[in-house]
Amino acid sequence: MRSLMRVLISIGFGLLMSLAPVVQALETSGAQVARDLEALYNDTPVDCGTASMPSFLCSGVIFRATIPSAAYKSWAPSPAAVASGGFSFSYLRVDAEFRRLVRDENNGFIIYPPLFAPVGRQKVAILCMFPVDGATNIRTENGCGVAQGAQSNSDLCHRQGIYTAQQWYDKRVVDGFSALSQCGFNVKDDANEKATVSFNEAIKAMSLGDNGTIHQQNEMRLATAAWNVNRPETLPIKAFFYLPGGLADAQYDQKDYFATTNVLVPVIAMTLPGTRAQDASFVFNEADQAIEMANPMDGYINYAQWIKRYDPGTRKEEWSLSVVPTQRGRMATAESTGAVYAELTERYGDDPRWAYKDVNKEADGMRRQLVCHFAIARNKPEWNMEPFRRYVSHDAAVAADCNPI
Repeated sequence: MRSLMRVLISIGFGLLMSLAPVVQALETSGAQVARDLEALYNDTPVDCGTASMPSFLCSGVIFRATIPSAAYKSWAPSPAAVASGGFSFSYLRVDAEFRRLVRDENNGFIIYPPLFAPVGRQKVAILCMFPVDGATNIRTENGCGVAQGAQSNSDLCHRQGIYTAQQWYDKRVVDGFSALSQCGFNVKDDANEKATVSFNEAIKAMSLGDNGTIHQQNEMRLATAAWNVNRPETLPIKAFFYLPGGLADAQYDQKDYFATTNVLVPVIAMTLPGTRAQDASFVFNEADQAIEMANPMDGYINYAQWIKRYDPGTRKEEWSLSVVPTQRGRMATAESTGAVYAELTERYGDDPRWAYKDVNKEADGMRRQLVCHFAIARNKPEWNMEPFRRYVSHDAAVAADCNPI
């Protein structure tokens, strides 16, 4: 079957690709996507700003293993999944690791964390979390509830009085490590603070036991109702990924998605940790791309990344866009400042962390900070700019070292 897919790669999409104009990925640079994924993987917050916002909303790598086919779209839930109301993803983070995917698959797609989905992209709804594969295709309640054929109570954990990782593991031992008999942690939005606690316990449960769950992927159920396949260009797909042996299939999906939506997202080489002492990796290789992507070095911005850091002015953690310009961007003249800023906003302005909404571009504090960096910090390795900073005069920005409050 997969050999047929590779034939379709070389034949079936050739004409389409020669006719369709290339639309770059939102980040433009595939290397940028790889950096973002690495940052998400290493970020382990307790919550996403409030106790009612579980950390999967803003951290970790959420992905789905798939098999390409000419008979269906790999990003579409199966008819059975639609009927159940839920479909399965996995969640990878430095404290939630595993070394293999379901059925040892080797490719699929990665989505944005819900809070970081760009403007115009769908926000997914996450229903429940199983520390290991939960056999969710034969469970009730969107795949989160009772499992058919389970030998003990397999309902949601809180309904059994199971609230902690240790309680979950103790039941798993009693049940002989049965996938069917384990319970899933409820992380629905309406669970509020309890969803945050439940998710954190599910992550802790992955490390219990001699080897923890390193040998088997976890399972996260997403609501199919919040995944509108009729508008595939708005799906929150950040990248297609592959493990060893899966490159051709990832390239097929990249081409198929582009042919369907005219939106280009990169192919990323993902490596899973073999042991708990190892880390996953995410690498962008130009040679892996079935469709050529823009080279950021041709523009003004090489890459940028969102970082959270303490601000002495507000005395709290704030989001900062850390920008690394290209040599062309660093040496830009006053006449080209507008072009530099236009590229910055095109590539990063849709991110929810860019809080600026004022339609008056000249009153934008981010623009003022950019101009200030040209004036007094042109040669700094990174230009850190914060959307919360108010618009002030150029002299005031310079006097505040580009950090007006």
